[in-house]
Amino acid sequence: MRKFISFALALAVILAIPGVAQAKKADKPFEGKVTAIDTTANTITIAKGKKDSQVFKAAGATVTVDGASAKLSDITVGMRAKVTVGATADTATAIAATTHKKEGKKNKHATPTPTPAST
Repeated sequence: MRKFISFALALAVILAIPGVAQAKKADKPFEGKVTAIDTTANTITIAKGKKDSQVFKAAGATVTVDGASAKLSDITVGMRAKVTVGATADTATAIAATTHKKEGKKNKHATPTPTPAST
């Protein structure tokens, strides 16, 4: 009987670990580039890098574009978006999209703009 209880306890702990990991993942917003919008299915696909992408159910999510209230259909492919994840890892509670590129990255190969010579 003691072995059965130990086994049951160990099994319960092992089965609970993915749920804890999933809850931690749900706490963090998912940020990246919008790669697809489906207004019929109410989904948005966000890519974070080349291999990491996620499809979120957006029904009922609060949507903003550049800080202003918007609809899912106002978001276009190529925008950057930050998705606040809901109770499940594939449900969005808020989507904040921006039309401008992420700040901080400069083109190190860009040619500087010449300044006019004073006479």
